[in-house]
Amino acid sequence: MLHGDFAITGGVLGYFVAALIFGILNGLVKPILKILAFPLMLMTVGLFSFVLNMIVIWLAKYALGILAFEGIGIHVEHIAAYFYAGLLLAIANFFIHWLTRK
Repeated sequence: MLHGDFAITGGVLGYFVAALIFGILNGLVKPILKILAFPLMLMTVGLFSFVLNMIVIWLAKYALGILAFEGIGIHVEHIAAYFYAGLLLAIANFFIHWLTRK
């Protein structure tokens, strides 16, 4: 836990719904963001991907707010929590890609 700055509420169902939202956003929205941010990715030698992960987390928080599942949500208090959560998302994406490579 990031000292209370980042939390997914709703228990096991909350984690499942948040993972589903993250999966959909990573599969559909993040590739579009990568194409749009390609010049920035080149200029920062790929470090801008952390900002893209932060955007995906913000979009997931926004989507869960719009869908209004009762008791399920993502709570982020500070920009540092977005960064750390984005870093964890990048590590998780790395391992998923590593495990599913051909």
